[in-house]
Amino acid sequence: MNSDKFFKWVWNLNGIILLVGVLIATALISVQLVTIVFNDNDVEPPALNLADDKNEEEKWRLGYPRRVGETDFYYIELESEKLTVEADTERGLGQVVENFSGSSYYKHRPTRSKNVMFINGKTNYANWLFDTTAQLITDISPLYLSEFDSQSKAAGIAYHVIKNDTNNDGLLSNEDKSTFALSKIDGSGYSEVLTGYDRILEYAVNEQGNLFMLFIDNADVFSMLVDLTTFKVIDKRQLPKVG
Repeated sequence: MNSDKFFKWVWNLNGIILLVGVLIATALISVQLVTIVFNDNDVEPPALNLADDKNEEEKWRLGYPRRVGETDFYYIELESEKLTVEADTERGLGQVVENFSGSSYYKHRPTRSKNVMFINGKTNYANWLFDTTAQLITDISPLYLSEFDSQSKAAGIAYHVIKNDTNNDGLLSNEDKSTFALSKIDGSGYSEVLTGYDRILEYAVNEQGNLFMLFIDNADVFSMLVDLTTFKVIDKRQLPKVG
């Protein structure tokens, strides 16, 4: 009887040891599989030779190609891991838009681009918006005759660009004031419409095909109309005060 109990105890012990071994082996295999999967997802894209960088301080990559409405034009952002530019080059990041209720929202997709390439999908012609990478483009937004409808006719492209060290910290960053600019849908005709403002409250294309803007500058609120054909300011005025 004692012998039977002994062999039964040995059998149970072997079973426990085998079970523990299986669990450990399963855990090790699972860890290896997870490591392989995540390592595959974390593989960095190859460095791109798209900009002059003699000191090899930047890691450039292209953003996702985006089509401008129902046209043959696409724009691709040139992005960098560095979110600032040395101010001595004399050349932001996602700008928050506020409505009259005081609530904030992102009207545009924030970027960390330093240049933008435009490509004509019909002729295969490509061109850069700027000649250098010495600026930060904080927002890029195609303008459509019908807001929120990318299928409507594109009237131009709007940009928020940081190119001046307005806070004198030696860097161009989202802490500096930005410039609001416009271009044609192919990137040509780039024109700076508004510089040094505090905040843009809203802008949209009106029924006449002009750009209506509301912005704050030095605690004053202004409205403005811009001709999207010539990019010239049609009318600009300070909103009247109460009393």
